[in-house]
Amino acid sequence: MRTKTLLLSAAAAVAGLISAQAQSNVYSANIVGYVSVTNAAGIFTLLANPLDSGTNNLTGLFPTAPNGSQIQVWNGTGFQLSTKNLTGNWSTNLVITPGQGFFAKFPVSGTNTFVGNVVVPNGGSVTNSLSAGIFTLVGSPIPYTDNLTGTNLNLLVANGSQIQVWNGSGFQLATKNLTGNWNTNLTIVPGEGFFLKSSTATNWVQTLNIQ
Repeated sequence: MRTKTLLLSAAAAVAGLISAQAQSNVYSANIVGYVSVTNAAGIFTLLANPLDSGTNNLTGLFPTAPNGSQIQVWNGTGFQLSTKNLTGNWSTNLVITPGQGFFAKFPVSGTNTFVGNVVVPNGGSVTNSLSAGIFTLVGSPIPYTDNLTGTNLNLLVANGSQIQVWNGSGFQLATKNLTGNWNTNLTIVPGEGFFLKSSTATNWVQTLNIQ
């Protein structure tokens, strides 16, 4: 998966939003912008909604998705499937909120562009409540590029917590060990989904900080 994020600013650049990763280029900014994510043909990609489009339904999130495209949303125990049929409509016009992860499969390679607002104003915070011992399919609700120990992702979960990132054919696992370190310090990019299992019930809090 390759992503490109543009957030339009009337003021200064966002400290910490500049990506050091080749696959994700994040330019300055604040509330409004876009995140472009490319996909290969015919394979599932693990994505997350990085912006608030207003409706956040499949019709709005994937306006150019070809017929035959599939979206799978995790409900905590299994997946709910929606398919874009030959009439150009989704079988279920699912709503995917900012920070919610999902699987997507498109019949042809291409690029989807998420357009909308960052979920919080500058200085604002967004909270994702995590249950103990349950895998949740999530993404960063603020379009940061950061690793698991970074202060922008701010993933302050307890030891024993796990992250699973999809590589196109299987999962790469990272576990927070008893020393408080991740055994693999994965990098998460805007628009990327991942499975997160916190070993304790906690709140995952992120803040938008524009200097």
